[in-house]
Amino acid sequence: MDEGSGQSIYELLTTLWKREKESEELVKLPEDFGRRVQEYIGSVKHHLKVSDKQSLSFELKRAELEAVTSLLNELFELRLRKILNLVLQERSPENLFDFESRIYLNLLESVKEYRRRIGELMVSVAYRDWREVKSSLTPVYFLKEHDRIIGSDRKTYGPFKPGDIAVLPSDNAKVLEIKNIARILRVLEPKLGEKND
Repeated sequence: MDEGSGQSIYELLTTLWKREKESEELVKLPEDFGRRVQEYIGSVKHHLKVSDKQSLSFELKRAELEAVTSLLNELFELRLRKILNLVLQERSPENLFDFESRIYLNLLESVKEYRRRIGELMVSVAYRDWREVKSSLTPVYFLKEHDRIIGSDRKTYGPFKPGDIAVLPSDNAKVLEIKNIARILRVLEPKLGEKND
């Protein structure tokens, strides 16, 4: 048994695995989940080190460790699939475990970069004879309501409603896009005075 909870790690993992499998959303893991799993695995590994390798106790502990490890892998595979779906939908997740938050943000950034590059490719084909207007300000289209913000230029912008278009400092625009609050709009102009084939 796992001290303090009255529930063994195996029982806890089984419960969490079932809930994770049945839920469309990520299930909240106990605050001390990582510590409890680490302590349990450390304890079993120590027991295996000092036990007679021919004993029944050794075989039972080894089978228990394999079962727990397998359940742990399945639990986090389920969670990974959900995280990938959230990334692809660009939805903000809840109930992420410690390291999962960093993974989510890295994956989200990669997917956004991928989509941006695909967009650039499409634009470069459709607007072959056009170029992007460079500016320190970036136009954005708001997807969600948002309070006023103080821009990096120390000016106040907003508040904003869904559908609003605003011109903001580029770094503020990027943050709003990462948080899925707004989409960055690209402004193009024709290339003048350049000969086309």
